[in-house]
Amino acid sequence: MDIYINKTSEIPLYEQIAEQIKKMILDGVLHEGDMLPSVRALAKELGVSIITTRRAYTELEHEGFVITTPAKGSFV
Repeated sequence: MDIYINKTSEIPLYEQIAEQIKKMILDGVLHEGDMLPSVRALAKELGVSIITTRRAYTELEHEGFVITTPAKGSFV
């Protein structure tokens, strides 16, 4: 997943992640039913904390872009 974060930006990291995933969904890069990387995997890939990626996924879930199923993962 091509997500780029700017650690010196005034925009919180979780918001940068959530906005880029949202853009990928709206642009048709990610489709309904696609599985997102696990919170841990994405955190490791981006070099951020698990809490940061979990918050991004939670924001996306609240906005209706993502569904998270315990023990299965997060899906568009």
